[in-house]
Amino acid sequence: MLPILGIVLVPGILWGWVFYHAQRYKKVYLPLLLVLFVGGMACGFLALVLNHAVEKYTLFWPDAAIPQIELFGKSIPLLGSGFWFLVGFNEEFSKLLVLLAVVYPSRHLEEPFDGILYAAVVSVGFATMENFYYLDQFGVAVVTTRTVITIPAHAFMSVPMGYFVAKSRMQLDKGKVKKNRYYLPMITVLQGWLISAFLHGFYDFLLSMKMEREAYLQIILMGGISFFLGRSALKASKIKLKN
Repeated sequence: MLPILGIVLVPGILWGWVFYHAQRYKKVYLPLLLVLFVGGMACGFLALVLNHAVEKYTLFWPDAAIPQIELFGKSIPLLGSGFWFLVGFNEEFSKLLVLLAVVYPSRHLEEPFDGILYAAVVSVGFATMENFYYLDQFGVAVVTTRTVITIPAHAFMSVPMGYFVAKSRMQLDKGKVKKNRYYLPMITVLQGWLISAFLHGFYDFLLSMKMEREAYLQIILMGGISFFLGRSALKASKIKLKN
């Protein structure tokens, strides 16, 4: 049992450590990161239920071959492809619930980079829980591959959502007491969720079409987006500290 826990948990903890050390200009409340990591693992069960509901109670399921369209020389099954995009929406929605329940009301959410870090930690917990399933079904080799590729991919997918959740909280804090003060923060959260959900769904879609090279290129692109958002957030934070 202990070797299994080590194979699955250690990579997740190491990636969490990497994201934690992405900034060094202020201390981060470690118990909160632990709660988010565990929350990320727990929300994996909700995503599993939602994905199963889509597959069982809708027309969208992974092996739905008809109808199809021709695009870029490939036959693309519309319902089968739609399933993978809905998986992206479900899984990012599950992560979002953890952010809204644990982070959004917290005094530790002070700036956009906080949201990026917290979303990355939730995603690492989520991917760690997935690895328990993949270890049981496919063995250590697949978990090793997921450690290098899928865990950071999950984090990169959710970075925009974490960024916009933090921005939403800042908008709410600055908002004046008026009738529609909640509209803009709510729209900002929705915007972040939709971006991350699309990135997640498109990545799963590429894998379902056996387009591994394009999927790995998307990981690099998402890593670049995460780096840009993180760098911009850190720069703004340091300017704020100087002032």
